[in-house]
Amino acid sequence: MDTCTRAPVVVNPVLRHDKERRESLDGNWHFRLDPEDTGLAERWFEHGMFAEEIQVPGSWQGQGFGDTTLETIWDFRLDVRALRATYTGTGWYSRRFTLPPRWQDARLWLNFGGVHPTAQVWLNGVCLGENHAPFVPFGFDVTDVVHRTGDNLLVVRVSEDDRAMGMAFNWQGNWSGLYRGVELTATGPSYLDQLWLHPNVDAQQMVVIASVGGPADALGALTLDLTVQPLSAQAEPINVELHFTSACAQVEIPVPDPLLWSPDAPNLYRVDAVLLSEGQVLDARTERTGFVKLSSDGPHLLINDEPYYWRGSGDFLSNPETAAPDTDRARWRRKLQTLRDYGYNHVRCQSYVYAPEYFDAADEVGLLIQSEMGLLGAWSGHSQWHVYQWPQPMPDHYDALRWQWNRVVERDVNHPSANMYCMSNEYGNTAHYPRIAWKGYHETKAIKPTALIIWTDGGYHPDMPADFINSEAGSNRRGDSSGADLPLIQHEFRWWSSFPDVRNIRKFSGAIRPYGAQTALEAAERHGTAHVLPQAAANSQWLQLIEMKGKMEACRRDNPTMAGICHFNAMDANPSPQGVIDEFYERKVADAATWCETNGDTVVLSSLGFDDRVLAAGEQRSVTLFVSDFSHP
Repeated sequence: MDTCTRAPVVVNPVLRHDKERRESLDGNWHFRLDPEDTGLAERWFEHGMFAEEIQVPGSWQGQGFGDTTLETIWDFRLDVRALRATYTGTGWYSRRFTLPPRWQDARLWLNFGGVHPTAQVWLNGVCLGENHAPFVPFGFDVTDVVHRTGDNLLVVRVSEDDRAMGMAFNWQGNWSGLYRGVELTATGPSYLDQLWLHPNVDAQQMVVIASVGGPADALGALTLDLTVQPLSAQAEPINVELHFTSACAQVEIPVPDPLLWSPDAPNLYRVDAVLLSEGQVLDARTERTGFVKLSSDGPHLLINDEPYYWRGSGDFLSNPETAAPDTDRARWRRKLQTLRDYGYNHVRCQSYVYAPEYFDAADEVGLLIQSEMGLLGAWSGHSQWHVYQWPQPMPDHYDALRWQWNRVVERDVNHPSANMYCMSNEYGNTAHYPRIAWKGYHETKAIKPTALIIWTDGGYHPDMPADFINSEAGSNRRGDSSGADLPLIQHEFRWWSSFPDVRNIRKFSGAIRPYGAQTALEAAERHGTAHVLPQAAANSQWLQLIEMKGKMEACRRDNPTMAGICHFNAMDANPSPQGVIDEFYERKVADAATWCETNGDTVVLSSLGFDDRVLAAGEQRSVTLFVSDFSHP
């Protein structure tokens, strides 16, 4: 029986080729918790008779499966009920389906967009395999297992084995589940496995690397019809035919004067690929990409050879609607456009990576995303077993960390927004795992040549791989005297927080509870001061804004050659309301135009120190004004 696992696979693509054969299994599934973990021994996979109903995609705790006990939010060490329900343990899903009649003679695949923490999958009582990488979409060849007529029973067991591999997925509670879509796809005997697009700005060409699977003796008859065209302008499509003599083939497609992708002009191209054998369509796929070149010139980071000021935000998996990574593209388009409106052009995902739907929206609005899959050890919080960087790439974890890292880079290879990668958090100036770091650097560049890569966010060492530095602006740029001439982004500036806003409790109708505001409210009620909380939140937000504005402008003024600032954060992160906007990406006190006076391409800066901005009646100040200008063009 052939149960060949594929990873990464494409699930829920933003564009779908009209010759693709793809059916969603999303929606209502049956579900059962297994707190005693007896389901395997009792062979639940043979019947899948679970009484509860659950929605896929989603997390089960976010849908109310569990109890009302407390759990510890691992960096703040708060004991709260963060999600609609609390449960750490095993859960089982089941669903029945029938094949479309037109698929009776096809090769068939069962694909999962993402499961956290660990998945074990059965179809019609046959174990297809497991997945131990929560960030990676995976699939199985089910051609010889599926029933061509009648019902098929699909059962998935989700267990705790690889929760550490989800890293900061767990920042706001231990959620679990099938958090992205599940799909059936059909192909011919040969199929298109991977399709990597490498737009080359300088050469004005699209390098296409395609790999196929299937019978080796069929390779000589395979061709891949490729069509390249911009999405945002009328242009004649460029058509190329690629022939296979081995399982992997490459072609360079000239694209004269390509429309470039940048935060200011996020132009995208559509690439259609159809795999044929003697005129018969075997498989098809549509991908999007963008022509973007990231580079540096001394202290400056460049996009398409123009200097840009990196105006970044951290993100702590703030998805109050879902807890798990949100897969609603429309919601992400609105949220990420809000970030762009407030001047941000970069997001750092702190020790995790979002789902592809997030990158689809980032591609469209013009945001560069820094993904962090913990190759050298992720920010995983505090416990009696580990502090901060964990799991580290020791022999018991390295293979799994490396496999997940590379598969995620492959997953996102065609996204122009997915062009920054970081291997760890805050290793400072100590070189940890240099051989692993350099191997990861070169493997990433081989998959994604345009990517900017750093070994740690929050440190520098001359022997470690870094295309830029993310560290403290006041530490002589790099914390040592190596003389390295690399762009510097100010690290995590600066965690200013307002008071938890009880007025926002009404907004929390999804998977995550307003546990920060609820904690403040419960404490205030014990002391009879609950009535002051709304005004306390409002006043503290104005004070927070004043400090954010004054100190971010001072950092930019005092470090005129700095490449950018990563503001921690643009958005609130329950239970730490540290953003200029809230968790729902809605305004607190400053509108977008006001904040862009601090966080824009061009900013007027004052020579006044922060404390000098408080004046008494009759006092005078002499002020020098500066202009920091990174406008485009």
